Formats: sequence, structure tokens, C-alpha cells
Amino acid sequence: MGWAADAQPGWPQWRSGDPHVADAWMIHGGSVEVLGRDALVIRHPAGTGERLTLNRAEVDRPLAFATPLPEGFASAEFFDADDEASVRQRLQRFEAWLRPLRTQFALGAQLVERVPAYRGGVVHLTHDNKLLAVIDMDRWQVGLHIPARPVDIEMAEWVRRPSLAADIPASFVRLPLHRVMWTYAVRTVRDVLPARYRELTVYLRRVPAMPARWFDDVHLLIMRELMVSPGTLDELVHRTGLPQDEVAHRLAALYFGGGVTTDPDSARRAEPHVRRAMVALQFDQGETDTAMLPREGDTEQAPSSSLLREAPHSPLRPARADPAAQFTVPMPLPDGH
Repeated sequence: MGWAADAQPGWPQWRSGDPHVADAWMIHGGSVEVLGRDALVIRHPAGTGERLTLNRAEVDRPLAFATPLPEGFASAEFFDADDEASVRQRLQRFEAWLRPLRTQFALGAQLVERVPAYRGGVVHLTHDNKLLAVIDMDRWQVGLHIPARPVDIEMAEWVRRPSLAADIPASFVRLPLHRVMWTYAVRTVRDVLPARYRELTVYLRRVPAMPARWFDDVHLLIMRELMVSPGTLDELVHRTGLPQDEVAHRLAALYFGGGVTTDPDSARRAEPHVRRAMVALQFDQGETDTAMLPREGDTEQAPSSSLLREAPHSPLRPARADPAAQFTVPMPLPDGH
């Protein structure tokens, strides 16, 4: 399925990755065992022995099952993995479902480039005489018109406005700027790490205010290393044993998420809070949570607004029982830039 990774202007570029942080799931139907109305166990089709449980009522992202489906299992979201047209159609449905996330990604790309030029104040993004976003640089938040498309954001005009224009319409969703820039930084294939973070000593300033499941193992490893001792990029590469581009990519996300700094005084003042936050984060990573469930009436292809809920944990969990069944290929959403 190499064509899925081809970059198409204005559209996502798909790749496989960690299922727990993936933006969408494609699950091999032959690897699924039905445990109940919504409970599934999924075995890895490559025979690794890995097994994961999934309760479909907890699913917070689009998913689809490759046929053939197991006996007694019903899903409206299925496709033929051997038919390119069927797979393309499924990815197009994913892209439509993920449009709010893709719009945040497009806004994040703009913010990463433009924020240094806007030192405070209010900015309105407009396109075709429609208000798409209100950015309050003083409160470090944005109000985003969810029906806006990624292409609208890319074509929008940035207009400085007086402080009285900071009110966000009630129909807009409010998001911290750090979160929007994180959404971009973790998915882009561009190198967006500021130059000084390649030369100067890096300090952990805070744990970024993101849902716990948004951090992958490398984010956590880098934060733990920096909590033990600050270091340069090269030192982090040596200490983690990871490739430099992988460390730089995760470090960029932590930077745009407000987590790291090259200012030792700023890091020193924040140190007690950082240590408490790291302990809490490690506890969160080990806990399960069912508080953020879809609303009654939601289906597997839940409405776009469900993307805005902050489910802190992946719905996929290691199987504790012994049933013979488990997982397939997840697909996160990079950018195609």
C-alpha cells in the first residue's frame, strides 16, 4: 500500500505507527475475536503473540475492519484490503472524520511560522469574509470555527485587531495555542526544532498540558532524562541511544507544547512543579480510565466533535485473558508537507 504514503497537496500523508497514539485504525478482521456486544480481542496478524482488548463503546477515533469479518461480528465500517479502491475510499472517510484535527494541524503550521512575529495582541483569521479563528496571544488561546477546512486556514488572512476583539464566538471551540502547535509538531515531517535547541543545553520546564495518551515512549524518555539532568541534543542522543532526527522531532513537540527551555533560570524556578507533574504523569500512564466515553447514539464513525474530547488513555489495552485473538495496522496522520 505504498501509494498511501504519497503526498497529495492539501491532503494527509498516511503511515503506520504506534496504535495507541494513532489517529485512525485499520484492523484485520481475521484477527478479531468477539467477546461480547462491544468487547473484542485482537491478535497481531504477524504471529507475535501480542493481544489487545478493545471495547468499541470507548473508541475515540475512526476505525475500520478488513474483511472477512469473524462470524457473528457486525460493523458498518469495513473494507477489502486487497482492493485499492476500497482502501482509498476508507481513507477518504477517515480524512473526512478527522477534518477538525486536520484543521488544527493547518492552524498549527501557521502558528509555528508566525507566532514569533506576534508579541501579544489579538489576531483574526478570515477567508471569504468569514471569521475562521480568533487568536489571543496574551491569553495564549485560540477560538476555532470547527467547520473550517484546512485549505481555508492556509488561505486565511491574518488581521491584527484591538484587545476588545478578543471575544471568541460561542460556536467556536477554545484551544490552548500550545495544544494546537503540539498537534502540528508531532505529525509534521518537517524539521521544526529551533536552531538554539541543537546547540544549547535543554532543560525540562514543565510537563506539557496534554492528555496523557498523547505522549509516546520517546516523549516520556526525553522528559525523564531531562528531569535527571539537562543536556544538549547530542547528549540526549547519546543518553537515549536513539537517532538524532527522532530525538529532535520529539524535542520539537515538547518545545511547542511549552515543555522545554534553554533558559536555566526559568527551569530552576519550575523544578518542584515539574517533579510533581512527572510523578502524576507516570501514574496516569499506568491507569485506565472510562470517564471520556462517546455520547449515547455515537457510532464507530463518531461525529467530528468527538475529536475534541480528551480521552486520557488509549482504548486499546493488553489482553489479560487467554483468548486467541488480537491487533493489526494503525495509521497516524502526518502532513504531506
